[in-house]
Amino acid sequence: MKLRPLLLATALVVAACGSDDGVVDRDPTEAEALAIAALVGADLPIDEQRCVLQGIVDLEIDPQQIVDGTLSADADGAMLATAAECVEDLAALDPFVQSFIDGAAESGTVLSVQEARCSIRALDAEDQEAAILECLGDRVGDGGDYGDDPVLDLLWDQCAAANPQACDELYRDAPIGSRYETYGRTCGDRLVDSAGLECFEKLG
Repeated sequence: MKLRPLLLATALVVAACGSDDGVVDRDPTEAEALAIAALVGADLPIDEQRCVLQGIVDLEIDPQQIVDGTLSADADGAMLATAAECVEDLAALDPFVQSFIDGAAESGTVLSVQEARCSIRALDAEDQEAAILECLGDRVGDGGDYGDDPVLDLLWDQCAAANPQACDELYRDAPIGSRYETYGRTCGDRLVDSAGLECFEKLG
């Protein structure tokens, strides 16, 4: 499945969420509130704002840098991780949603914002993978195999003829859960442990 590596990475982020021990015991100033809104792209309850504020204070970040978008990559990543720990509904956190979308794209799955938010909230489900697949609705394949789609059949044939780029394209374009997807992911059954989109890199 294209979402399995992303599921693992996201679960690690969620598992890292800590308690609110030591959170600053004051409301954010106007400047700090603007910075928090700029960071998360959403209005947060006051306890979550205080939690994010604690991160700003602990990391010694100037709130104006958040508003201006001038944080270094490391500081921006640290603040996003802090925000993820503080926000109960990660799907309300625009930067986290975008990171989820970007991670899915790297795994070969293009998600809309709505699909990403649904998928993030599905992480609370007992069967996370099934819940995420439900978020994707009609985009989930029904086990489609060679002969079901002439375009994918062409990519399959090229992949079978040792064209690694065609294998990557087949994986990217195939319905989730289909035999097409598996054949593309494994580079035509040549790299059975491949996570996907690795054929050109490893066989090209």
